[in-house]
Amino acid sequence: MLKLTKPLVLCGFMASGKSTIGHLAAEVWHLPFHDTDSMITVQTGKTIPEIFDAFGEVGFRDIEHDICQQVSRFKSCVVSTGGGLLTFERNGDVLKEKTCIVLLHRDFDKTWTYLSGCRNRPMIRNKTKEEVQSLYLARIPLYRRYADIEIQNNDQPDACLKKLESALYQAGIIQSD
Repeated sequence: MLKLTKPLVLCGFMASGKSTIGHLAAEVWHLPFHDTDSMITVQTGKTIPEIFDAFGEVGFRDIEHDICQQVSRFKSCVVSTGGGLLTFERNGDVLKEKTCIVLLHRDFDKTWTYLSGCRNRPMIRNKTKEEVQSLYLARIPLYRRYADIEIQNNDQPDACLKKLESALYQAGIIQSD
Protein backbone atom coordinates (compact mmCIF):
# COMPACT_ATOMS: atom_id res chain seq x y z
CA MET A 1 0.00 0.00 0.00
CA LEU A 2 1.26 3.48 -0.91
CA LYS A 3 1.10 6.59 1.20
CA LEU A 4 1.22 10.11 -0.20
CA THR A 5 3.08 12.69 1.83
CA LYS A 6 0.63 15.33 0.55
CA PRO A 7 -2.41 15.43 -1.75
CA LEU A 8 -1.75 14.70 -5.40
CA VAL A 9 -3.37 17.20 -7.79
CA LEU A 10 -3.59 16.29 -11.48
CA CYS A 11 -3.76 19.19 -13.89
CA GLY A 12 -3.72 19.52 -17.66
CA PHE A 13 -5.75 20.49 -20.66
CA MET A 14 -9.21 19.09 -21.29
CA ALA A 15 -9.05 15.40 -22.25
CA SER A 16 -5.49 14.95 -20.94
CA GLY A 17 -6.63 12.00 -18.80
CA LYS A 18 -6.86 13.70 -15.40
CA SER A 19 -10.07 11.93 -14.34
CA THR A 20 -9.12 8.58 -15.86
CA ILE A 21 -5.65 8.53 -14.29
CA GLY A 22 -6.96 10.02 -11.06
CA HIS A 23 -9.60 7.32 -10.64
CA LEU A 24 -7.10 4.61 -11.52
CA ALA A 25 -4.43 5.92 -9.14
CA ALA A 26 -6.90 6.26 -6.28
CA GLU A 27 -8.22 2.75 -6.86
CA VAL A 28 -4.80 1.09 -7.15
CA TRP A 29 -3.31 3.05 -4.25
CA HIS A 30 -6.44 2.76 -2.06
CA LEU A 31 -6.84 6.52 -1.67
CA PRO A 32 -9.82 8.86 -1.81
CA PHE A 33 -10.48 10.48 -5.18
CA HIS A 34 -11.90 13.95 -5.73
CA ASP A 35 -12.72 15.78 -8.95
CA THR A 36 -12.96 19.57 -8.68
CA ASP A 37 -15.61 19.83 -11.40
CA SER A 38 -17.72 17.20 -9.64
CA MET A 39 -17.25 19.02 -6.34
CA ILE A 40 -18.51 22.20 -8.01
CA THR A 41 -21.60 20.53 -9.44
CA VAL A 42 -22.44 18.81 -6.15
CA GLN A 43 -21.98 21.98 -4.08
CA THR A 44 -23.93 24.23 -6.48
CA GLY A 45 -26.54 21.76 -7.67
CA LYS A 46 -25.81 22.88 -11.25
CA THR A 47 -23.88 21.43 -14.19
CA ILE A 48 -20.77 23.25 -15.42
CA PRO A 49 -22.61 24.56 -18.53
CA GLU A 50 -25.49 25.77 -16.31
CA ILE A 51 -23.03 27.63 -14.07
CA PHE A 52 -21.39 29.26 -17.11
CA ASP A 53 -24.81 30.24 -18.48
CA ALA A 54 -26.02 31.64 -15.12
CA PHE A 55 -22.86 33.31 -13.80
CA GLY A 56 -20.43 33.46 -16.72
CA GLU A 57 -16.84 32.34 -16.59
CA VAL A 58 -16.00 34.82 -13.80
CA GLY A 59 -18.68 33.35 -11.53
CA PHE A 60 -17.55 29.83 -12.33
CA ARG A 61 -13.92 30.72 -11.56
CA ASP A 62 -14.91 32.19 -8.18
CA ILE A 63 -16.65 28.93 -7.26
CA GLU A 64 -13.63 27.01 -8.53
CA HIS A 65 -11.33 29.06 -6.29
CA ASP A 66 -13.45 28.15 -3.25
CA ILE A 67 -13.00 24.50 -4.23
CA CYS A 68 -9.19 25.01 -4.45
CA GLN A 69 -9.18 26.29 -0.90
CA GLN A 70 -11.04 23.14 0.21
CA VAL A 71 -8.63 20.89 -1.71
CA SER A 72 -5.64 22.58 -0.07
CA ARG A 73 -6.87 21.27 3.28
CA PHE A 74 -7.28 17.64 2.14
CA LYS A 75 -5.06 14.86 3.44
CA SER A 76 -3.55 12.05 1.37
CA CYS A 77 -5.76 11.74 -1.74
CA VAL A 78 -5.85 12.12 -5.51
CA VAL A 79 -7.55 15.17 -7.04
CA SER A 80 -8.41 15.78 -10.69
CA THR A 81 -8.81 19.44 -11.64
CA GLY A 82 -10.78 21.17 -14.36
CA GLY A 83 -8.73 22.17 -17.40
CA GLY A 84 -8.75 25.87 -16.59
CA LEU A 85 -8.22 25.72 -12.84
CA LEU A 86 -4.46 26.20 -12.88
CA THR A 87 -4.58 28.93 -15.47
CA PHE A 88 -5.45 31.31 -12.62
CA GLU A 89 -2.66 32.44 -10.33
CA ARG A 90 -4.80 32.51 -7.19
CA ASN A 91 -5.62 28.81 -7.63
CA GLY A 92 -2.05 27.84 -8.42
CA ASP A 93 -0.73 29.72 -5.39
CA VAL A 94 -3.22 27.99 -3.04
CA LEU A 95 -2.50 24.49 -4.37
CA LYS A 96 1.27 24.82 -4.87
CA GLU A 97 1.80 25.43 -1.18
CA LYS A 98 0.17 22.25 0.16
CA THR A 99 -0.10 19.72 -2.66
CA CYS A 100 2.01 17.96 -5.29
CA ILE A 101 0.85 19.15 -8.70
CA VAL A 102 1.31 16.81 -11.65
CA LEU A 103 0.79 17.97 -15.21
CA LEU A 104 -0.63 15.25 -17.43
CA HIS A 105 0.31 16.23 -20.96
CA ARG A 106 -1.25 14.72 -24.08
CA ASP A 107 -0.35 15.60 -27.66
CA PHE A 108 -2.84 18.01 -29.19
CA ASP A 109 -3.93 15.71 -32.03
CA LYS A 110 -4.91 13.00 -29.55
CA THR A 111 -6.66 15.63 -27.43
CA TRP A 112 -8.56 17.01 -30.42
CA THR A 113 -9.68 13.55 -31.53
CA TYR A 114 -11.46 13.18 -28.18
CA LEU A 115 -12.69 16.76 -27.79
CA SER A 116 -14.11 17.08 -31.30
CA GLY A 117 -16.98 14.82 -30.21
CA CYS A 118 -17.73 16.67 -26.95
CA ARG A 119 -20.66 19.06 -26.69
CA ASN A 120 -20.68 19.72 -22.93
CA ARG A 121 -17.47 21.75 -22.53
CA PRO A 122 -18.25 25.48 -22.40
CA MET A 123 -14.70 26.61 -23.12
CA ILE A 124 -14.65 24.91 -26.54
CA ARG A 125 -18.31 25.17 -27.53
CA ASN A 126 -18.53 26.31 -31.19
CA LYS A 127 -14.74 26.57 -31.50
CA THR A 128 -12.69 25.41 -34.48
CA LYS A 129 -9.73 23.05 -34.17
CA GLU A 130 -7.40 26.02 -34.60
CA GLU A 131 -9.13 27.98 -31.82
CA VAL A 132 -8.94 25.01 -29.44
CA GLN A 133 -5.29 24.47 -30.34
CA SER A 134 -4.59 28.12 -29.58
CA LEU A 135 -6.18 27.70 -26.13
CA TYR A 136 -4.18 24.48 -25.62
CA LEU A 137 -0.90 26.21 -26.51
CA ALA A 138 -1.70 29.16 -24.26
CA ARG A 139 -2.50 26.95 -21.26
CA ILE A 140 0.47 24.54 -21.31
CA PRO A 141 2.98 27.12 -19.97
CA LEU A 142 0.51 28.09 -17.24
CA TYR A 143 0.24 24.47 -16.08
CA ARG A 144 4.01 24.10 -16.17
CA ARG A 145 4.37 27.15 -13.95
CA TYR A 146 2.81 25.24 -11.04
CA ALA A 147 3.59 21.61 -11.87
CA ASP A 148 6.06 19.77 -9.68
CA ILE A 149 6.10 16.86 -12.14
CA GLU A 150 5.11 16.47 -15.80
CA ILE A 151 4.00 13.13 -17.23
CA GLN A 152 3.32 12.38 -20.90
CA ASN A 153 -0.03 10.62 -21.24
CA ASN A 154 -0.21 9.46 -24.85
CA ASP A 155 -0.45 5.73 -24.12
CA GLN A 156 -2.71 3.44 -22.12
CA PRO A 157 -3.74 4.52 -18.59
CA ASP A 158 -1.70 1.74 -16.94
CA ALA A 159 1.48 2.98 -18.64
CA CYS A 160 0.81 6.52 -17.47
CA LEU A 161 0.16 5.33 -13.92
CA LYS A 162 3.51 3.50 -13.86
CA LYS A 163 5.32 6.65 -15.03
CA LEU A 164 3.44 8.68 -12.42
CA GLU A 165 4.26 6.28 -9.60
CA SER A 166 7.93 6.23 -10.54
CA ALA A 167 8.13 10.03 -10.68
CA LEU A 168 6.36 10.36 -7.32
CA TYR A 169 8.80 7.92 -5.68
CA GLN A 170 11.74 9.88 -7.09
CA ALA A 171 10.24 13.12 -5.75
CA GLY A 172 9.62 11.58 -2.31
CA ILE A 173 5.86 12.16 -2.55
CA ILE A 174 4.91 8.49 -2.10
CA GLN A 175 6.27 5.98 0.33
CA SER A 176 5.58 2.30 0.89
CA ASP A 177 4.03 1.27 4.17
